[in-house]
Amino acid sequence: METGKFYFIKDSFYEKFNDCGLMGNKEFDNGAHGRPCFYCFKLDGYCWMIPISSKVDKYEKLYNEKMSRYKGKFDGIRFGYVNGEKRAFLIQNLCPVTEEYIDKKYKINNDTIDVTISVELEEELNRIIRKVIRLYKKGIKIVLTDLDKILEEL
Repeated sequence: METGKFYFIKDSFYEKFNDCGLMGNKEFDNGAHGRPCFYCFKLDGYCWMIPISSKVDKYEKLYNEKMSRYKGKFDGIRFGYVNGEKRAFLIQNLCPVTEEYIDKKYKINNDTIDVTISVELEEELNRIIRKVIRLYKKGIKIVLTDLDKILEEL
């Protein structure tokens, strides 16, 4: 597992933590892979996973509403390009995972090339994830996922 790479999570994780507010696991898409795909950030022995979504319009609207409500300060969603397509990075749905629950790495070109993002986006995501985890450890919960329950059982 590497920070900055993309992975798919096994169904067994969703089954074990089905009541923890996880973004739903979907069936295979054209036989290629399941959804959602997750951006990985390794810290404290966990893979902190951020789901990405192709529903950019939906999340841009939500992002703009939150930015208005919180006076320009909202770290729950970011946008960037993955494989040339704009995607929403749902930091608000962050979840910790151990390597046993990782299904496979997201690759392209007949599974020969790792999916990557720009260095700038990776740095921004990593900064925000560290901030969110730091706030969580201080008792400030801004993530929709039940991190307490997941961490307790991992």
